[in-house]
Amino acid sequence: MPKDVQEKAAGASGVQVVKFGDPANDWKDYGDMPGDRTPGNPVGQHASVFRSADGRVTVGLWRRDADIGDLLGSGQCFDFVIEGDVTVTDSQGRKHRATSGDLLIYNESDSGTWEQPGPIRKIFIHVRD
Repeated sequence: MPKDVQEKAAGASGVQVVKFGDPANDWKDYGDMPGDRTPGNPVGQHASVFRSADGRVTVGLWRRDADIGDLLGSGQCFDFVIEGDVTVTDSQGRKHRATSGDLLIYNESDSGTWEQPGPIRKIFIHVRD
C-alpha cells in the first residue's frame, strides 16, 4: 500500500496521503464482471489502499472506461466519484445520477443497473457485517 513521501519518525502517527496517480498503488486489472454488458468489455482497475484488521472495511481506488452492467458491491458501499459520471437505475426503475464530487451509497442487497457513459475514477469504501 502506498505511503506518504514525508519523513517517517519514530512514533509517527498512522496518517497517510494516498494519491490516485501514485505508482506505488497496487492496481489490479479486472474484466468479465458478472452482469457486464459493455461492448468490448473494457478492463477496469482497482487498488485497495486500506483494509481493517478484522477485514470488515476496505477502502480503495477504482477506474474504468465506459461501463454498463449490474450494480455490484459487497456489504454497505460508498462510492465517491472523483471524475466522470454514472447513472444507477434501481429495481423500481428510479434513476440516480452521480457526477464528480457526489457520493453514491448502496448496499449489496440493492439491485439495479450501473451505466457509465465514459471514463470514471472513484474512491470506494465497503463495510461488511
